[in-house]
Amino acid sequence: MKYFALFLSVLATMPTEPSVGQDKSPRQAFNYPDRTITWQPWHEGPQGEYRFRTGDRYLGHRVWEHYIGFAERRSSAKAIKLSLIRLANQDVPEEAMIRPGLRYAILKVTNGTMTMHKGVWSWTANEVN
Repeated sequence: MKYFALFLSVLATMPTEPSVGQDKSPRQAFNYPDRTITWQPWHEGPQGEYRFRTGDRYLGHRVWEHYIGFAERRSSAKAIKLSLIRLANQDVPEEAMIRPGLRYAILKVTNGTMTMHKGVWSWTANEVN
């Protein structure tokens, strides 16, 4: 959680469209580490109260970092707890809370056994009173 604020600032400044050099096809060979996270477009949460997007970064030597970012709608006054977060068969040990005043959260999974084709993200989202 030490770097949580740093990840929030990265998420807030990331463009929604890929920039030059970020368009990596699945067949492209990865021979060197990435310096930036390649983010996918935003998707709406099931109730429309938040949105999410995923990102990936190749660290080299067949090791990847996979990210999921959440953003609460500015019009929302609710607190939403995101828990039981998983990527394929890997648990993310942290939970996240998005709420007015802290509308962004980014979580990361690093795993040498995952490839670019990593599997499906899953989580539960509950409103907190």
